[in-house]
Amino acid sequence: MSSNRVYLIIYILAFYSGIIWLFYRLNRRRQRILVFHHIIPDHLINNTFEQQIVCSSQSHFERLIDIVNKRFEVTTQIGKPNSAIITLDDGSRAALIADRVLTKYGNNAYFFLPLSCVNGGPLWMNKIMGWIAYVAPGEYSIAGKKYDFNSQSSRRKAYRAITDSIRKNGYNYLSIIEQLELICPFEQLNVSEEYSNLRFQGLTDEDVTQLKKKGHKIGGHSVNHDVLSLLTAEKLKDDFKQCGAQINKLFNCSLYAYPFGHQRDVSAECIRECAAAGFTAAVMNEYVPEETAYTLSRMNISRYTSGYEIEAELSGFKQWLRHFRRLEKLFHKI
Repeated sequence: MSSNRVYLIIYILAFYSGIIWLFYRLNRRRQRILVFHHIIPDHLINNTFEQQIVCSSQSHFERLIDIVNKRFEVTTQIGKPNSAIITLDDGSRAALIADRVLTKYGNNAYFFLPLSCVNGGPLWMNKIMGWIAYVAPGEYSIAGKKYDFNSQSSRRKAYRAITDSIRKNGYNYLSIIEQLELICPFEQLNVSEEYSNLRFQGLTDEDVTQLKKKGHKIGGHSVNHDVLSLLTAEKLKDDFKQCGAQINKLFNCSLYAYPFGHQRDVSAECIRECAAAGFTAAVMNEYVPEETAYTLSRMNISRYTSGYEIEAELSGFKQWLRHFRRLEKLFHKI
């Protein structure tokens, strides 16, 4: 029996035995900050790895928002006990699909925008991801290495290898994009106009204005969605300076979301520059055991399909179980 199957059985047993509800009770003072990315209409959902990583269907998103509303008060107030905050990253026009669902439930959310995506095209990492997902099947030489693009699993493997090489070899993603464009221009990929407009185009000024009028919060998410910890000190300072200048302009709040947002991506220098730029708090993209105002945890439930697993995550039971498993492994090593 697979480990995923075992865990699902544990979640089911915990749900019907009352353990899940006990964890909801024990964690009643906690606020959950939830992270989503691109919400896509059901008729545009496909089996590509890029959708598996960062996209949710509109119906699945609505299902999740329905569960969240049944368990918590949905708010935009940071720190409110027993509440949930909904956040959406990256500023694609798929945010407008998310807004349709949120409006149905009377919810407001935080939309975190990289400055370059407003009135713009795809962010650099989305351009690389989209190219790898939708270029014609075959084998391609990129940065001196040959990659197999004949299945979605091999494309996902190639995406990881290419992005890892960008991190390790001078962080020069523009040269990778140039190579990809020479093989096949982004505009010639097998992507429908409707999907491209939602997934690979940024919100317009008018879109942002309308979201703010509806009561949503617009926050900072860097200039180009760079890995901030890989920028030079000068570029890091300038990135936050440009974002800070948009507080009370493009941004109607002083909350920031670190791009990528894992602990390896957010150095102490990033946190200092974030505070110096005028942001009063910032969110990560994962659980942080000892969080501060500038390293607030976020929870990703978008990849879960089982209602039992969703409840286990929201209640805090799944987090406890992960911690218990880590302690067990550590005990066995001693």
